[in-house]
Amino acid sequence: MRWVDVDFTRSEITIAESLPKDLTGNGYTRIRKSTKTGSIRVLPMSQTLRETLAAIAPTHELVFTTVSGCIIDADNFRMRHWKPILKAVGVPYRKIHNCRHTMISHALEQGIAPTGIAYLAGHIDTRMVLTTYGHMINKPQMPELF
Repeated sequence: MRWVDVDFTRSEITIAESLPKDLTGNGYTRIRKSTKTGSIRVLPMSQTLRETLAAIAPTHELVFTTVSGCIIDADNFRMRHWKPILKAVGVPYRKIHNCRHTMISHALEQGIAPTGIAYLAGHIDTRMVLTTYGHMINKPQMPELF
């Protein structure tokens, strides 16, 4: 995410591109390209997220970088930060991608419509949300028999 994608006036973040590894290179080279689905979405910032981002002094083009201003390497982040943090708080190891699953599950539990969740997650339609997380929607109650 780049700072030009963060609009503090409107409290929105635009997601229009990704920065995956260039698999033909040494693993550290990145290529800027469109999102996996090719969609551009504008996400609202919560007050907490807005305050957190506002507290970061923009010193580089990218919002999140290493201390030296480089692109974050996922493998280094996982080994140096993610695993130690999980261990320190007593949480069994799980992939970082599980945070996405947790966000979607909580959104469904809070009653956010599947169409809105599909948009936030970057899905073209609600099929993935309903197929993967459908068990979270409208959990039935057993009827009273007497």
